[in-house]
Amino acid sequence: MNRILVAIDGSDHSEKVVEEAIKVAKGLDASITVLKVTGEYDFKSRISIHMSDEYWEQIKKNMKIEAEEVVNKAAAKIKDSGLQVDTKVLVGKQPPAEGICKMADRDGYDLVILGSHKLKGIKEAFLGSVSNKVAHCTKSHVMIIK
Repeated sequence: MNRILVAIDGSDHSEKVVEEAIKVAKGLDASITVLKVTGEYDFKSRISIHMSDEYWEQIKKNMKIEAEEVVNKAAAKIKDSGLQVDTKVLVGKQPPAEGICKMADRDGYDLVILGSHKLKGIKEAFLGSVSNKVAHCTKSHVMIIK
């Protein structure tokens, strides 16, 4: 195993995910790619107004910039630990689990590491769990950090 995909969302819990990924990668002498999936699903749930195409393009640019800041911060920590690291931001209409699985399978990652926010009850039933979906939709091994 030598390629690890670390999916983060920018939450405080993402820091713990990165710390655990560093430990695993060092033990396996593996490289890491840090991934953040962002896009329409992230924004449209917050508002319910019609936006022009130009306005939506500006929002997507801003989301990409914010996502790049998140992955670059994580990558700096990984690099400081002496590991090889790349970053990737996916911007679009796909939900996070779908983007993570497509990238993991397409690029042949050996392991996907991501966090679990431990949603309970109604939220979990309606929103589902990204980590649970990834565990079931990718051919890669999956490590979920609680």
